[in-house]
Amino acid sequence: MPMHPFPGKRTKKLPSGVIYADLRVGSGEEVASEGSRVNIQWVLRKSNGYFVDSSEVSDGVPFIFTVGDKSGAIAGVDEGIRGMKVGGVRRLLIPPKFAYVTGVEDGKPGPVPAGFGPKQQMRRVMEVRRDVPGEYIFLEIQLTRLR
Repeated sequence: MPMHPFPGKRTKKLPSGVIYADLRVGSGEEVASEGSRVNIQWVLRKSNGYFVDSSEVSDGVPFIFTVGDKSGAIAGVDEGIRGMKVGGVRRLLIPPKFAYVTGVEDGKPGPVPAGFGPKQQMRRVMEVRRDVPGEYIFLEIQLTRLR
């Protein structure tokens, strides 16, 4: 049974096609914006809701990147985190062209799943064939630190 992406939540659609809903709004005055250095915990799912990987399961270490640095995070996360406050949790529905377009190897924009199995799942999900234009992914992110 497919996952209902945003049960009972108000969604917003960004110009790129990324859709998001705030599951929990964070606190404080400061929000993630261009140039912010952020730490996030994340959960990655396929479009049907099937669990792929998470920062907690992998190693517990947050994913750290600078908003706006194209080599840091995949485009959907970079765009989707903007406006979040520390402690906030946001679910992102990311189109294929804003997901893992350069692959899931170490050193690529992340958050990158760890281990062979999760990486293989994402390779298959992102594979673009003539008849199937790739698959949307869900990333649930929690902003844990903002500098």
